Amino acid sequence: MSVAEIMFVVAGLLLGLAFRGGTFLFLIPFAIVAFVLAWLNRPRLAGPGSQAAPTANIPIITIGSRATNSNPVVAPDLRSEFRNEHGMANEPEAALKVSQVWARANADINRAMTDMLCSLKIIIPNVNTAIVFTQQVSPKEWGVRNYVNDKEMSVNPSARISENSGLLSQMFRAGVNRILEGDLPSSKILSYYLDNPSVKSVVAVPLTDHSNNRVGVLVVDSTHPNNFTDRTVQALVYIAKAISMLDYKGFYSAQKHIALQQYAGLYNYQRKFFQTMSVKDIYKQIINYVKDNVAYDRLTILAMNKVNENAGRVVFCDGVDSSQFLEKRFTLSDKGIFVLAMMRNRPVERNFAPGYNEYVPRLNDNEKRNLDLRQLFVMPVATESDAATADLAICLESSSSRPYSEHEKELLKAFAGVAGFAYDRARKFEYGRDLAMRDGLTGLINHRTLHESLRSEKVRADRKKYNIGVLMMDIDHFKHVNDTYGHPIGDVVIKGIADTISGEIRKEIDVVARYGGEEFVVGLIETTAEGMVETAERIRKAVQKLTFDVHQSEPLKVTVSIGAFLVTPEFQDMKKAVNNADQALYRAKEGGRNQVIRYQLEDDSAPEKV
Repeated sequence: MSVAEIMFVVAGLLLGLAFRGGTFLFLIPFAIVAFVLAWLNRPRLAGPGSQAAPTANIPIITIGSRATNSNPVVAPDLRSEFRNEHGMANEPEAALKVSQVWARANADINRAMTDMLCSLKIIIPNVNTAIVFTQQVSPKEWGVRNYVNDKEMSVNPSARISENSGLLSQMFRAGVNRILEGDLPSSKILSYYLDNPSVKSVVAVPLTDHSNNRVGVLVVDSTHPNNFTDRTVQALVYIAKAISMLDYKGFYSAQKHIALQQYAGLYNYQRKFFQTMSVKDIYKQIINYVKDNVAYDRLTILAMNKVNENAGRVVFCDGVDSSQFLEKRFTLSDKGIFVLAMMRNRPVERNFAPGYNEYVPRLNDNEKRNLDLRQLFVMPVATESDAATADLAICLESSSSRPYSEHEKELLKAFAGVAGFAYDRARKFEYGRDLAMRDGLTGLINHRTLHESLRSEKVRADRKKYNIGVLMMDIDHFKHVNDTYGHPIGDVVIKGIADTISGEIRKEIDVVARYGGEEFVVGLIETTAEGMVETAERIRKAVQKLTFDVHQSEPLKVTVSIGAFLVTPEFQDMKKAVNNADQALYRAKEGGRNQVIRYQLEDDSAPEKV
């Protein structure tokens, strides 16, 4: 026999002795304690074939507060505890796992409460129905929580007690601590019955929380007149306290379990932050965390520009009208509420009442307006806690008017603190990597990074069977520019040509590098011989049109010579490809400059002039 079974037996014996009355009444508190200990120590069985019930990994879900002054009670349907009851654009999978926890807690509490009510019905003679009412949506309305009764008497599980709903409504009055009726007239109908049984005796005592606020009532009735006495009332007071404690402890045990799992989930995401050194991966982890754990109709992630500290853009948007916001630009001078939260580095929450007609911009006035999104919460993410301006912002919007809970906002705040640290770390890492990989003057990748990029592109090209065009170009007579106008002007020329080359290629596809002092290399991905030559000519002509102010009567103009080589799937040596393009460049220089020469494998000694 388990400890729980022993304690149940002890509780039953003590209650049996207590109801004999007289001096045995002092045993009631001990019986209640034994019963609660038995329930708390009962064994939990897992599913078939297993030895223990697995602990669910439950991320964040909001637990709505119950309608009571300070302490919640368990509702008949715990799904009302969740924010996602109406459905939103994003429904986290966490809601299902949390609902399972609440359903299990609700079932356990109901089972224990049913046992207590059954004990009352067995021990007290001639009881028809023992019923518990607890608060529903409003503190001024109680609904059926649990009951046991004779089958021939039909209880209405949807019954409600309010301040003006008959006999039991007296329990709402502070001065009424019990109801004890022994000879009810037939005209007195108890509202919780579907039919009209001939109930003669009723006894009721209030259920109270830890602050002594009334949160429900325990009712016992009988068809026998004068069936209950003052001793019955005294016994029910103790039972009511046990039911209140059972309800209260069960609710908070489940809530604590969920909270622990939520913080465990938060910790797992925080660990992921330190397994990456990429800013894009930081964005991804932030997005995944919110999508996995928070219900929303629109999620928007904002990021400040690391170059222009007064400007930023939307790096992610999901949900209602998301296409209207994605990649949208903003500045800190814009009047949007998202921008305001970033500029002040403070969380912002707004709840727009139903029927409001004045739209509050999120970024600026040039955006699509949606008056259906009534709840808004912005959590700024800063790399330093005392920073004047945030670096990122997590912006949640919902069509529901219910605000995000304090618990949920505190978790988002904790998450934002670690996200800010990880974001700063990733930015610094990428900046250091860029210093090693890129030319400081032009921002283009350098000589070493070029060869790494071309090797990677060649692997993809071999798999997908496409060509890579390699262009080697050199500024004509650049030594004369430096000798005549000085190195600062030479740097301006190099930077201007680098920008021009970048503007003539596909930025997200092709590769461009500063190869040496005045040399540049371009890798044209998935191209043809004709496409390669056409791009080379376009670059040459664009450079030829450039003018540089050297503070003289005539602006400075420069040209470039270009050597081109097409890497087919059969050609494997990318260093050799660059050398071939360099040989073609040499012939372009010898042949008069400001021209494009294509290297032909069929005749290594005679590159083709374009």
